[in-house]
Amino acid sequence: MKNIFYLIVLITITINAQNNCSQFYPSKEGTKITIQHFNKKNKLTSETNYEVLEVNSSGSDSKIKMNMSVNDSKKQKIIAETQFTAICNGGTTTLDPESIISPGLFKQYKDMEYSIEGIGIDIPNSISVGQQLPDGQVTMSVDAGIMSIDMTVDLKKRKVESKERVTTSAGSFDCYVITYINETNMSMGMKQIFHVKQWVSKGVGLVQQETTKANGKLLSKSVLSRIQ
Repeated sequence: MKNIFYLIVLITITINAQNNCSQFYPSKEGTKITIQHFNKKNKLTSETNYEVLEVNSSGSDSKIKMNMSVNDSKKQKIIAETQFTAICNGGTTTLDPESIISPGLFKQYKDMEYSIEGIGIDIPNSISVGQQLPDGQVTMSVDAGIMSIDMTVDLKKRKVESKERVTTSAGSFDCYVITYINETNMSMGMKQIFHVKQWVSKGVGLVQQETTKANGKLLSKSVLSRIQ
């Protein structure tokens, strides 16, 4: 399920925003961000690179075109790459369902017919401790020939819990701590529940993320390593 972890990280990458975009999503052309991903043994497994390709504004709306590539740290090669568009209006950035699907899933099902639906994700312009954030949901259906593969990812109970200071190789940051539940339901009754904890900093974005099982056992960790 590591593709789901990439999806979670993608939702919270942030940097200074345009007037009608959220502060908690990149909206400056040329911005490059690198997030490193570690497994439960703290071994580097991959890194994800994001780049803002262009920002187009019309009235109170803006469209942010992003490029995302996932690199295998062991093989030293790109294993997935995609582009997507985010929409800004009134200080809120909205990701449509297709834009937040992991590129790893697109690669896995690239030779099959698929459809994507959902309510997307709204990212507000400001956050504060105690604030409840909007839930999100994405549904992907794949025609695999002899069977249909369906997957629904619900991001639920998103809440700003506290403030903490975090240090990574990219620097030291005053962060908001956000928690939520990732509930993934797949065909044939398969279901997995993850607990996610994120550290995000105003003007910087995602600094650190931990994904655990319901019993608190660490599954993965993602850390901001570079901003350009």
